[in-house]
Amino acid sequence: MALLRARWLAALWIFASILTGCGSLSEIITYRLTVNVEVDGRLVSGSGVIQVKQSDMRPIFGSMGGAGNEVSGEAVVVDLGSRGTLFALLRGPKAGFGDLGGPAWMLFHVFADLLKGEIDPLPKVRLLRERRPHRVLQLDVIPMLVHFSDLNDPKSVVQVDPTDLGASFGTGVVLRDVIIEVTEEPITTGIVARLPWLKTIEGQLDGSRLHTGATFANELNKYDFYRGGK
Repeated sequence: MALLRARWLAALWIFASILTGCGSLSEIITYRLTVNVEVDGRLVSGSGVIQVKQSDMRPIFGSMGGAGNEVSGEAVVVDLGSRGTLFALLRGPKAGFGDLGGPAWMLFHVFADLLKGEIDPLPKVRLLRERRPHRVLQLDVIPMLVHFSDLNDPKSVVQVDPTDLGASFGTGVVLRDVIIEVTEEPITTGIVARLPWLKTIEGQLDGSRLHTGATFANELNKYDFYRGGK
């Protein structure tokens, strides 16, 4: 037993030494997404801070390892008063495309011109944290926009065309722009208070546990609205 424990401690020491020699295997970056809407000529804004934890295990495992990311945060909420509520989700603009266009992809895609000299993901994060850039999003990378006919009914979710908010919220409602800015602010919280069914819903927004794509509500789940953990 003592020999086994000694071997375990030696293996643990070796692994810790490898970690120390390799430096950090992950980096955290946060950015603020601000959605600006005009309602009858009056500016209405909503914003939220989203976190991306980028990891890279290749320094330890070589070609057997890989890079990945973990997103924490919430959909951006824009309260348009009597017109309704607009949500900018934690996913790309098109249904059925997985994480393509999602928060991590968008961050690195939007600022790709600043990262041309970097190949590995962790130096990219460090560079963006250092520069803290901001930019207006092009139309094709704006996150998916939705609203609910009834905020208490997840099945009533409807996709919103960013070029025609008036079709969803009435005449005089126009998307001005969406801005991304690298920041050091804490992650935004509070969407569960606005959409309490997020605490209990399982599977897709239409109530199904399977993703079939049969309806728009079936394309979405709670992770498009919030993802927890740091």
